Amino acid sequence: MKKILTLVLVWLSIIGVSGLVSAQLTGSDILDKVKEATQPKTSYTKMKMELYSSAGQKRERMIEGYRKNGEYTKAMNRFLFPATVEGTSFLSLENEEDEDMYLYLPALGSVRKISSSQKNGSFVGTDFTYNDLNLIGEGDYNKDYDASILSENDKEYVLKLVPTDTDIDYKYLKIWIKKEEWHLIKSEFYDERGKLEKILTAENFEKIAGYWTPRKSTMENVQKGTKTVIYMEEITYDKPINDRIFTTRYLSR
Repeated sequence: MKKILTLVLVWLSIIGVSGLVSAQLTGSDILDKVKEATQPKTSYTKMKMELYSSAGQKRERMIEGYRKNGEYTKAMNRFLFPATVEGTSFLSLENEEDEDMYLYLPALGSVRKISSSQKNGSFVGTDFTYNDLNLIGEGDYNKDYDASILSENDKEYVLKLVPTDTDIDYKYLKIWIKKEEWHLIKSEFYDERGKLEKILTAENFEKIAGYWTPRKSTMENVQKGTKTVIYMEEITYDKPINDRIFTTRYLSR
């Protein structure tokens, strides 16, 4: 009887240990859960943007954005206000191997392709680079980063992301992910020297059509003392979007 009891206890302990191991997540697993929780098939947004200089001066802009996720990710953003940037449009077409970006400037009346080196430059005077735009809410981090878990507690994970895409200039990122809801609440961007360059924070989350959505996102450049704040004023998920919107021809309309 003692032998049987011993065997049962050993078996239960094996099951318990294997269960714990199988329940452990890798950094890549966590990023997959973030993608599943925050990436709808389509989205339409209207955003108010506030740009603050190092002296505290504020400029306001209004942008609308269309996005379609899937095997090929497509995104188009257009400035609606003020007159100095009205009509300026940005198009991103991404597949498994590459991402093509295009910018239309009404003053020039032509569409130009963004080169690899320009992708790390400021997006129309904001604290976001062109590469950063994919990190606002719906990014697929596993495409461009290797992830490892730095720490965790009962509320969140902290991950370190090292770029695998040579077009990204950051040495690494640290991101904070809320457990259960699987969305980002904070990201830190470290430059090529390993110095903290920017901090992106997301807040005022609201569940819209099943997706946790930050109503406010702030990108602060701690090295320059500037920041860009984005307010989601309108957002619609999983509604049909015509593919013609995601073409260079549509940019100049």
